[in-house]
Amino acid sequence: MAVTVQMQFTSAVTEMYQAAFVGSAMENGTTIIQCDLRQHDFHSELGTQAKLWWRKDSYHVDVHELSTFHNPIAYRFIVAQGSYVHDHDQRMYCTPTLQGVSTSQHMSPSVIRFACYLAVVCGVSLRHMALLFSVLFLIPITKSSIKHWMDDIGAHFPPPEERLRHLLALAPATECPIDGYYPLGTDHGVMVVQDEHDRILITHEAVSEHGDEARQFLQHVKDLGLHVTAAFSDYSQSFTEAIKAVFPHARLQADHFHTVKHIWGHLKKSLLSYRRKSKASGAEKHDEQLMAWAKK
Repeated sequence: MAVTVQMQFTSAVTEMYQAAFVGSAMENGTTIIQCDLRQHDFHSELGTQAKLWWRKDSYHVDVHELSTFHNPIAYRFIVAQGSYVHDHDQRMYCTPTLQGVSTSQHMSPSVIRFACYLAVVCGVSLRHMALLFSVLFLIPITKSSIKHWMDDIGAHFPPPEERLRHLLALAPATECPIDGYYPLGTDHGVMVVQDEHDRILITHEAVSEHGDEARQFLQHVKDLGLHVTAAFSDYSQSFTEAIKAVFPHARLQADHFHTVKHIWGHLKKSLLSYRRKSKASGAEKHDEQLMAWAKK
C-alpha cells in the first residue's frame, strides 16, 4: 500500500517568495516548489495603482536547491510579461525579476556557496565535487560551472593587500606559521602566511618557494604592516633563511605538524629495521616463533 508522507520545508528562497507560493508537486522524481511571480505586490514596487495585465503565454525558470531528502528539490518560478497604463495614458511594460537566485546559473545561493566552500576551504577537486553533487544531492553540475562560480565570487573580493590590512586591524598578528603547499592539479606552489588566530592572512602563488621569491614575498608582507616576532615553519632551509633575512629578530620554531610527521617517520623506519633484523635472526636460527612474531 502506498503511503503519502508530508514534510515541511523552508529556506531563504521560500521565505522570500512566500506570497508567490502556489503549491508543490512531484515531477520525474523531483519535488517542484512552484512560485507564480505574478502574485507579487507589483503595485507597491512600481508605485502605481493601475490594473496590471499579463500575457497568457507564460514561461518558467527552474532553480536547483540542496536537498537532504531522497529526491532532488527545484524551485519553479512562473514568469510572464506584464503591462499597465501610466497616469499619462502611456502603456508601460514590466517583467518580474528573480531576487535571491540567478536565472543564468539555475542554482540556489546555498548550492553555489557550498560548492565554493568545498573547493576553497576543503580543497576538493572540481571533478570530485561534481561527482559528490550528482550522487549525494542529485544535482547535475559541471566542472566549468563551479569554476565560473568561484571566479564570479572572487571578482568582488578586495585585493590580498587590502584584506591583510583589514585582518590586522581586527586583530594584530605577531606569531605566524609560514609554509608552502602544492595543490593537486597545479604546477605552481602556494606560499601561505597564517597567524595565531588560525586565520589565513595572505597567500602567494609562486613557481617555487625557494630562494629570492620567498624573501620577496615575505618582504612584501612586512611592508604591508605584518611584524613577526615568532615564525613557525617546516625544516625547509629556503624558508628559514628567508625568514631570518626579512625578520631577523623573529624566533624560529618548527611547527607541530612537521615535527610529529618526522617523529613518526623515524619511528616507522626503526620499527621496519627491527622487524627485518628479527625476521633474519629467526630464519638463521630456524626459530618459527620469532619469525611469526616478526610477521605479526
